[in-house]
Amino acid sequence: MNKINCNVIGDLLPLYVDGAVSEDTKKLVEEHLAECAECKKAAEDMEKELVLPVHETVAAAESSFLQKMKKTWAKRKIRTAVISVVGTAVVILGSYMALTFPQWIIPYESEDFSVAVEDGLVCVYYTGEGGINCSYGYDGEDEFFLYFTRNPWSAYVEPLLERGEQKEPYRYQIDSVERISKVYYGEFSKGIDVLLYGKEAEMAAQTELIWTRDEVMP
Repeated sequence: MNKINCNVIGDLLPLYVDGAVSEDTKKLVEEHLAECAECKKAAEDMEKELVLPVHETVAAAESSFLQKMKKTWAKRKIRTAVISVVGTAVVILGSYMALTFPQWIIPYESEDFSVAVEDGLVCVYYTGEGGINCSYGYDGEDEFFLYFTRNPWSAYVEPLLERGEQKEPYRYQIDSVERISKVYYGEFSKGIDVLLYGKEAEMAAQTELIWTRDEVMP
């Protein structure tokens, strides 16, 4: 059998090093390398040039992939944290608005309301269930119109927080008894005094008279 020369082996070496030759070709190349020191060295150098850089490239790619994944995870964590904070804030704000914004008038019940003159001042007391959120009052010439409102917070939450505590009656101080002859309770059109002034008769028809000075003055 004719001996294969180094030029042919040189052409086959890249395929041999890459493992892309048949078993017969691999056997021929290895027989030549066993006898030819020059081709053997060329094969070893080729293995260093072809095989090692492949591993370095793979390692670099893996490192780059991990770095990208870490950045992606970090961004997702930040985004998730921001969404959680915003979501919590929206829930808290929505709950606050739902508990504090709606309001309705507290209807007049004689057992829940009382009017008294203390130190010459006319005062209205509320002792009914639930808290009061806000008070509205309008001072006519010698009459006073008022009503109290509550919201879900004052009606349902405050009583739970104050459970077991001694509840103090709600006190609304009006004016001196010399200046107030009648007190009316009930909802009337809210607005600045200039819009209500002169509408006392209309307001009296919409509200309920709960006190007169004649009750306490001789």
